[in-house]
Amino acid sequence: MHCCLTHDMLAVTIQEDAKTFYFLQNIAAKNFTKKIGRKEKMIIFKEPEETVQRRYFLKLISKIYLREHNDQTQASIIENAIDKSIKISLLKPNQVIQKMSIRIAIEDNYAVIFDLGSHNTLFASYLKSYFKDHLVRIRPKNGTITLYPNSDQTAMLLDKLLAQKELFGSYVEFHYDRAHYEAYTRTLMAKKIRRNRHNALFSLLEDYFGILGCKIEDSFEIVRSNYLALVKKYHPDSCGLYDGDLHVKYVAKFQEVQTAYEMVKMHFQNSERCIA
Repeated sequence: MHCCLTHDMLAVTIQEDAKTFYFLQNIAAKNFTKKIGRKEKMIIFKEPEETVQRRYFLKLISKIYLREHNDQTQASIIENAIDKSIKISLLKPNQVIQKMSIRIAIEDNYAVIFDLGSHNTLFASYLKSYFKDHLVRIRPKNGTITLYPNSDQTAMLLDKLLAQKELFGSYVEFHYDRAHYEAYTRTLMAKKIRRNRHNALFSLLEDYFGILGCKIEDSFEIVRSNYLALVKKYHPDSCGLYDGDLHVKYVAKFQEVQTAYEMVKMHFQNSERCIA
């Protein structure tokens, strides 16, 4: 038995021991719902509701590995791979390890196309699980899989995938224009930075609207009406000059309202310029 651990998968290769492979395959069939496989390969994907049986399954694999190799450190790594997908393959005598050659292209500087030449159900299912929360479109007729990025993690996930040399018992080689790909991932990260900056500014703008007792979708007329009412209410002169603490609070609130109004007014002015 040979085990390899990547950032998202525990790959177990059983060499010339069909009895052990089919024993594990039978247990997996009875205990796990989210899995795919062929006669001599299977992948068990992570499923939060199946953590208990996954823990026992990994403990079993760990014991089998320990029996063959007497390597307690590696056995412990196997037993603790709870958050990984599990791939188990049977390698028969004189069996040649397959090689996948995958061409990658960027479409419209957005979608990523994996061209396998022919449909590969195992790889397609793996990609859908690997890029969870992304739209992954599978086209069996022309052997392509298209990934549509929608997450800040897309570039990182792509980098880790393309660094792989082996997937589910097969050698894998990705062919792509490195310069084009690096420019593409830089674009993704730049979009992330712009989006983060926009989200921060939007959140701050919401706070300013809130100080004025408004919602961000309110018109400037409503904002100005609320502003005039607030400056009248919190003008320092309105509380008299006898209560020092109250005077300080009114001054602070008055200044807060003034600042919020100026920022919101600037927002409306910028919006009008964009429309014009």
